[in-house]
Amino acid sequence: MNQFLNDLKTLVKTHWKTIFIIVLVVYLFTSYTDIKAGIMDAWSGK
Repeated sequence: MNQFLNDLKTLVKTHWKTIFIIVLVVYLFTSYTDIKAGIMDAWSGK
């Protein structure tokens, strides 16, 4: 278990940018309808 945690820490240290981009894309994909509704409301001045 300790080796697993060490490997996980190493993975995050070396690939944190890639992990962040993947999480960001997943977040934007799942909340696309909310983002689109917000943009359309702002565009129409509501």
